Amino acid sequence: MSRGALRSFYSSSRWLHIYLSTALFALLVFFCISGVVLNHISWLDDTGEAGDQRLELPVSWYTLEAAPEQLIAEVGAYLQNQHNLRAPRAVEWSADDQELVMDYALPAGFALVTLDLQGRELLLEFHKGNWLSVWGDLHKGRHSGQAWSWVIDVSAVLMLLFALTGMVILLQNRTKRRSGLIAAALGVITPVLIYVLFVPTLLGV
Repeated sequence: MSRGALRSFYSSSRWLHIYLSTALFALLVFFCISGVVLNHISWLDDTGEAGDQRLELPVSWYTLEAAPEQLIAEVGAYLQNQHNLRAPRAVEWSADDQELVMDYALPAGFALVTLDLQGRELLLEFHKGNWLSVWGDLHKGRHSGQAWSWVIDVSAVLMLLFALTGMVILLQNRTKRRSGLIAAALGVITPVLIYVLFVPTLLGV
């Protein structure tokens, strides 16, 4: 690689490193804090908000008992518009009881919707965790939806690129290269040693 191309490569790395750090600042802080929270699971107590709510049935639903697929679509659209509930993890329809049950998973919570056409009642039971519990589930991507799953994947790739550009910048700096590489090596060796020496593992099978 020519000197000009090398300078351009180092310059691009510095530029990318700076702007990745600013763009990822909020996510880095979030994943650091939520990671500490997950490491201290006792902080995630059972506090939160739980309850139930009886909702008024639209009159048009009464005529859909013979068309369960249309009824499920209507109820799903209603719950999405009124309560921001999307993509239930389970849907059960009982023709004998004229009852529809839709189960929604949420970060650190759930929403269970029961539609009783015979009793003309729509019951919404829910539990919403506190913000620490929600952050913990968002860190793991648990019940957080496809969009948040993409946030985790994309941010992981960008953080890796952030780390690699930092290493490129270090290699460019002759005065700090040796001490920086020693620090990087310690950063690799230390957690590996802690894992080997102190983390319980199963051997001999």
